[in-house]
Amino acid sequence: MSAKKVSLPSNHVELYVKSGWDGQSYGACPFCQRFYMILDLKAQEGTLTFKVITVNPARPTADVKSYAHKLPVLKHGDEVIMDSDEMVQYIDDNFPYPDLRYTNRKAHTVCLDVFSKFNFFIKNVSTLREPLLKELHQIDSFMKTAGTNFLCGDELTHLDCLMLPKLHHARVASEAFKDFEIPSNMTGLLHLLRSAYSNETFRKTCPSDQEIVHHWSTKGETTPLPKSKQRFYMLEGTPVYSMDVGQANGNGCTVL
Repeated sequence: MSAKKVSLPSNHVELYVKSGWDGQSYGACPFCQRFYMILDLKAQEGTLTFKVITVNPARPTADVKSYAHKLPVLKHGDEVIMDSDEMVQYIDDNFPYPDLRYTNRKAHTVCLDVFSKFNFFIKNVSTLREPLLKELHQIDSFMKTAGTNFLCGDELTHLDCLMLPKLHHARVASEAFKDFEIPSNMTGLLHLLRSAYSNETFRKTCPSDQEIVHHWSTKGETTPLPKSKQRFYMLEGTPVYSMDVGQANGNGCTVL
């Protein structure tokens, strides 16, 4: 006897994200976390319900094989959306509350290049820290002037959902692989990160440090993790979440 097909409510969506090191757990893709954050925020005030489904791109199940290489993917009934811009528009059109849109173009502009400079740095396209520092300084200067908790105000917007996972990856991975830390005088940027780390949605959707390190370790150009840190970032160990910027312990991390 075939299983009875269960009809999901019209306000229920499924988010397919990359799995972690074991092929099953939640992975450390910043683009996946972006949409996890958006859906979590929408679910808090609106009618949206959602489920996060992890996918191992190397061994996808038959029902997700056709789009396993495009993660994250949003599925709503028979609709499957794979383009990030289209996903944002679709979510906003169908689940408008809370409104995460923003109009601050300056905030948008100061964030444009920081992730690409981090990629160049972590993958050794550029061995210099200065290009990354320059981009971080721009965000720092903007936040000092803005005087807000997040990029466009005191509440999370689409821009924060896009940028906070990237900034967190940049901080954790750069420290792990390059011994690079955000300078303590970048108080505006550190305030932005502390605001993220105290936010329930960010904490709920944030991958562990081990998963972030594993994510970047799989990139062929990334500098190998120093032997002195391999035990600390061991995947089989207790998950570590470094969310005490400026107040780190001996390892630079806090276990939650």
